[in-house]
Amino acid sequence: MTMNKTLLFALLAICALWSSCSNNSNTGSAATAVDNPKVTDSTLCQFSNIDIDKQFSYIDEDGDTLYFDNSFSAFWPQIINGKPCPNLQQALFRAMTDSAELNQLDKVTDFLLNPGNYTEYDANKFTPVTQVKDNGKLSTSEVDVIMQSMTDRLLLYHLGTYSYMAGGAHGIYANNYVTYDLKTEKAVSLEEIVADTTLLRETTLKSISVTYNYGKDDLFLPDNGLLPLPGDFYIEGSALHVVYQVYEIASYAQGMIDAPIYPHLLKPEEIKQLYTPYGLELLDLAE
Repeated sequence: MTMNKTLLFALLAICALWSSCSNNSNTGSAATAVDNPKVTDSTLCQFSNIDIDKQFSYIDEDGDTLYFDNSFSAFWPQIINGKPCPNLQQALFRAMTDSAELNQLDKVTDFLLNPGNYTEYDANKFTPVTQVKDNGKLSTSEVDVIMQSMTDRLLLYHLGTYSYMAGGAHGIYANNYVTYDLKTEKAVSLEEIVADTTLLRETTLKSISVTYNYGKDDLFLPDNGLLPLPGDFYIEGSALHVVYQVYEIASYAQGMIDAPIYPHLLKPEEIKQLYTPYGLELLDLAE
């Protein structure tokens, strides 16, 4: 079976990350006192600084040689609050695959653990090269994983990706986020914090109007006229940021839509209607 190009990009980037984490290359640490500001124990939080550049050549089904130039940079979590953080690592892996529109996480996991058993991946066709050729068939990808912010309750990771497939009109970029609850040691999902999706859609449209001056006619909406639920979000202070990637609801020229829902956009009773008790807690809106 021929592997699609999106899957190819994701596999190359994730494989590079997996290899670097296993070898613990370029390891550094950062200490962050979360529960007690006076604590300075360097084992409280540790991260690995990963910077990798990989170049490959690949022979496609037509016998043409394609070139790939892949760059990966990550501030990768190893220890959070003095403990390993597998849930956060898995959430970051999932966000990486989602950013590549990849819904075959089980196959990716199998590939990472047993690359020789991945039937849709023909390793013999890939050849590491020291120099790629810009021959009109050069594809590039960049992945940057950074910790954007950290409070006493939430850790926010930002994953920026960019990819250009040879022959395309332009590249595609994405900004994905992982909001991690330090108390529960789990990544936060939108379903856990939003109780009323109808009100979420209405308030998001209001935020888009205020932030971008876009009306419904400026957006790509389905035939029912309803704003689709966002595929991504993050929490910053008391605001829920609703995120739509390029092409999700707007043109490429309009770019990514980041619509913050600030409390002042809602009436007090609407705040309680929109969020679950857990959401109110994370947004520091609980009375």
